[in-house]
Amino acid sequence: MALIQVRDLRKEFSAEKIAVNNVSFEVKEGEFLAMVGPSGCGKTTTLRLLAGLEAATSGEIRFGDKVVNEIRPRDRNVAMVFQDYAVFPHLTVYENIAYGLRARGGYSRQEIDSRVTKAAQMFRIDPLLKRKPRQLSGGERQRVALARAMVRDADIILFDEPLSNLDAQLRHQAREDIMLLHQQRPKPTVYVTHDQSEAMALGDRIAVMRGGKLEQIGTGQDLYSKPVNQFVAFFIGAPSINLFDGRISAEDGSLYIETAAFKALIPAQFNDKLGGHAGLAVKVGIRPEDMHVPKQAPFAVTDDNTIRGILNEIEPSATGSIAYLSSLEGDSEYVATFRIRLPASYIGKEIPLGINMEKIHLFDAASEHSLLYG
Repeated sequence: MALIQVRDLRKEFSAEKIAVNNVSFEVKEGEFLAMVGPSGCGKTTTLRLLAGLEAATSGEIRFGDKVVNEIRPRDRNVAMVFQDYAVFPHLTVYENIAYGLRARGGYSRQEIDSRVTKAAQMFRIDPLLKRKPRQLSGGERQRVALARAMVRDADIILFDEPLSNLDAQLRHQAREDIMLLHQQRPKPTVYVTHDQSEAMALGDRIAVMRGGKLEQIGTGQDLYSKPVNQFVAFFIGAPSINLFDGRISAEDGSLYIETAAFKALIPAQFNDKLGGHAGLAVKVGIRPEDMHVPKQAPFAVTDDNTIRGILNEIEPSATGSIAYLSSLEGDSEYVATFRIRLPASYIGKEIPLGINMEKIHLFDAASEHSLLYG
């Protein structure tokens, strides 16, 4: 059963400023939905509409079988963790965690104490219960906000970029804390972030937004391997997908991709979808892991799927070295990014690079829609 149902949700701040443009989605019981997109795409406004902190211009929000558009925020039974933690500076850690319980009423002193103590122990802040927020680190303040969400019997949990103010090490720990909270309270959860790696790590599904619109929603693997448009393909994945200007051509019953960098045979498995597009201008998308030097390629490399260029940089990363290839042609510059296992002595040398054509992405150059998965 979907616990959150959003239908044609729209938020206009003015005729020129449409923050959320007819967005629809569902979140099921116990599901963790991550919302990603660039700054200003409407993801935080969508979250505030769910919480009742903004009023929708049109559309419908349902929690279970109840329409909540006209229900006050305090009566929606939503727990929200903010980017700036929103802890009260004049209250102790204990009082901050207990605040929501006291505000709603109906809890005895003993029950409040039991809930606060349990939540504080879970997030390792029980020794800090008597301190004020100014005496805490950023990571500790974040755990106070998580503990405050934990003690509530909330039907829905919302996160608004909760890790953006933390350094890398604290973000990793806080991510584990958020997963712990979700395991302990498997409620429908919506998590807003601009970091696609966070969304991939946390979300059961991911919603990608741009310009107030929902571009695609699905599992991380769906978005990565079957993006419906060029924006989703470029936004999801690190390093980003390689994009080349090209054209589909037909020769002797076969289809080819022609770009300034290479000409490659399109696998016959795509002919049904591409057969009517000969001559069409396209963007060719190739993931970095689908490009290999021939001796390392897990697929056959021939003249029909090879690109050549100058290896001009090898950059170590946590997930393996990333390399950059530049064009051999001075008047036709391009750069391809790919994963590699080669010594630095190869820098400055010409190398062939095999392309796994069964993993390519093709986007209509005009509409940016995928020709393979749209």
